[in-house]
Amino acid sequence: MDSSLIDLVFRSDKRKNLLMFLDSGSKNIDEIRDELDVTATSILPQIKKLIDNDLIIQEDRMYKLTVLGEFITKKIKPLISALEVVEKNNCYWTGHDLNSIPRHLLERISELGDCILVEPDLNHIYEPAQKIIDNMANSKRASTFASYFNPSYLPLYVELGRKEAELSLNFTQSVWDHLSNEQSNMIKELMGMDNVSLYISKEGIKITEVTITDKIMLLGLFDNKGKFDQQFIMSFELSALRWGQELFDYFKRLSKQVNKI
Repeated sequence: MDSSLIDLVFRSDKRKNLLMFLDSGSKNIDEIRDELDVTATSILPQIKKLIDNDLIIQEDRMYKLTVLGEFITKKIKPLISALEVVEKNNCYWTGHDLNSIPRHLLERISELGDCILVEPDLNHIYEPAQKIIDNMANSKRASTFASYFNPSYLPLYVELGRKEAELSLNFTQSVWDHLSNEQSNMIKELMGMDNVSLYISKEGIKITEVTITDKIMLLGLFDNKGKFDQQFIMSFELSALRWGQELFDYFKRLSKQVNKI
């Protein structure tokens, strides 16, 4: 794609959004106007530019992508989605260490979709955010990798385990040592449950937590100075749940299952 075509697509939100809209099929001018919230007067010049560059075509008062338009739209759609994910919480993504996220998953960051940033309550800085607890409660399954673990989560996992939720918990050695020493009763109870699997992972993974339930995907990263600021990215989208599960499974393959303290 030469620079003029790049400019054509990306230097106008109207043109870019129109290409994305037509990716789902042919549309008439009224559908375009309503979907993009534009006037016919403002969108028609942009349509003409796309027609002149063979990206869309008009047939029987309907507009659709050309073969070239389909090809380009398929290529740029993931990029645009990725940019939208990053731009919504730009300070988080630029201020945190992404190095421990495998490249193949980082390239698919667009799958996180419409994320929200969960920030700590300054009055309860050492307690899990209530928004997280509320969304984890009554889950039927949960997978968690943690290299920085708040012991306040353990009662929640025990409660979920007692309700026969399928739990897979993966801790770094230092977290495991702390929990098995300081919270041994709850760890032993979890170990005695057939629906709970426990793993120990190597140190050095720069992800504080990734948790996936049947409802949410939760991702916590160390900041660029190696500190944990109690901030999380949360998403409810199915694509994000699948993405998070792949990230958890990646770390699980690098871990060993543990059956006793």
